[in-house]
Amino acid sequence: MVDDWARAYRPARARWGVIAWEAAGLAYLHGTTVRLFDLDADGSIPLAVVLLLTWIAGSWQVVRMGVYLRAGAVRIRGVMRTRTIPFADIAEVSVEDVVHRVGPLRVPSGRTVFLVLRDGTRVNTAMWQRGLDFHHRPRLFREVCRELRDRVAPHPATALAPSPPARRRRG
Repeated sequence: MVDDWARAYRPARARWGVIAWEAAGLAYLHGTTVRLFDLDADGSIPLAVVLLLTWIAGSWQVVRMGVYLRAGAVRIRGVMRTRTIPFADIAEVSVEDVVHRVGPLRVPSGRTVFLVLRDGTRVNTAMWQRGLDFHHRPRLFREVCRELRDRVAPHPATALAPSPPARRRRG
């Protein structure tokens, strides 16, 4: 089967900075763990291999993260989960202010794109206006939102409404 998914936007180069930051963090974790537990080569090499494999897997997921489109559906690929939603199941594309709560504090996080499904479920696309991919590219953020809305628009709310019962012919 041909994988015909196209990314809705080009990822920002800042993702590579995140990957490098994670490598530095894991290298630091390795060094401090080796010193703290006084590990020799028998302990430090397997730890390094495990951390390297963890970094490779995480980096691969960070590179692949994003919103992908094809003719009939949108795919949201996150670090831990991928979700595919047919456009016919989407009632609305909304951009909303997100506020996180930390105890009694409310921390504004900026505007994020949500897909509102016909059953009322809200799906976070992880397209964040202040995120790495859009922070310095606000026009791209608006263009991707418009593209999503344009693809959802041909599927009116009545598309999933049940058909009226068929009438029986007499005679």
